[in-house]
Amino acid sequence: MLTTRQPVFRRFWHAVMPLSMLAAGRPQPFTLLGEPIVLFLDGQGRPAALKDRCCHRTARLSLGR
Repeated sequence: MLTTRQPVFRRFWHAVMPLSMLAAGRPQPFTLLGEPIVLFLDGQGRPAALKDRCCHRTARLSLGR
């Protein structure tokens, strides 16, 4: 059974990195279930996650500031 091919795993939360890694202010990229994702702190200091791809230029968001 290949975990990345099982849709049931997409319905759950996954711990991927400590919050202290986001405190530096740089977006942190990682791959979860075969999908590139970027973690960052939003304007209120809460963790947020997006697909690591700009919808306008298809650049990686994790390369930004």
